[in-house]
Amino acid sequence: MNGHVHIRRILVALDASGASQAALEAAAQLAEQMEAELLGLFVEDINLLRLAGLPFAREVGFPSARTRRLESEDMERALRAQAARAQQALAQAAERVRVRWSFRVARGMVAAELLAAAESADLVALGMTGMQVSPRLRLGATAQAVVSGATGAVLVVSQGVCLRSPVVALYDGSPASVQALELAARLLPDEEQRISVLVVADDPQQARRLEAEAAARLKKNGVQARFRLLAEADGASLRRAIQSETPGTLVLAAGMTALRDETIQELLEAGDCAVLLVRQEGAKKTKSRGKRSRPQGSSD
Repeated sequence: MNGHVHIRRILVALDASGASQAALEAAAQLAEQMEAELLGLFVEDINLLRLAGLPFAREVGFPSARTRRLESEDMERALRAQAARAQQALAQAAERVRVRWSFRVARGMVAAELLAAAESADLVALGMTGMQVSPRLRLGATAQAVVSGATGAVLVVSQGVCLRSPVVALYDGSPASVQALELAARLLPDEEQRISVLVVADDPQQARRLEAEAAARLKKNGVQARFRLLAEADGASLRRAIQSETPGTLVLAAGMTALRDETIQELLEAGDCAVLLVRQEGAKKTKSRGKRSRPQGSSD
């Protein structure tokens, strides 16, 4: 299939949250399918360390509710313990699916460190760790920064969500949507050879042409598709169409006319499926540099 996407290195953002664990499991599953390497990154948040250094910083014990001064040494120790647990979780996940892995710790602003590390990866997997605002999640600032700033693909999952069927892809004929279609097909379990494709077009004639084009691309790989034509390519129509498909995994292409930033954010914040956002390979890189990193472990 033209527009072949090479996923060789998958960066996963690791922390102490349940959403991070979900991202790790999804990244490991994807690494197994793509025969890719897992790169784990734990970021020591410089803001937390600065907070711990302030004279008025306090922590509240549970369940005693007692307060005591928050010391920098305590925060350093807590972060080292979290990093050790993150490395152990990564090693276990990678060994379970038998893929290569490496792990490192960086210190700095979380979003900036992730974006800097993403420059050497083909895909970034991160958990939805924003605040819960009924009836949906709110995308956190770090996730927003990575989704908008990463130059490669981004996989976002919330706690309790994994890569699963049905796989639904959006297609408008753009180079990025060609790559999204290919990735969607590669996500299918071995026993399943059908995906759902939402064809986004301005008129029925163009939609039919794009459907035939997508079907031909998929047929070369032995994959069939169920198509739905969307002549109204606005954000509200897209959201309704996607929701009616009840996707287990949703694959989107950045740069589609109908996919405004707010539409992508709303789809991510729905939180009921894994969302894979694909960008055309060769996009201009966003420069971001971290202050310091420490390699912690690896496995071949």
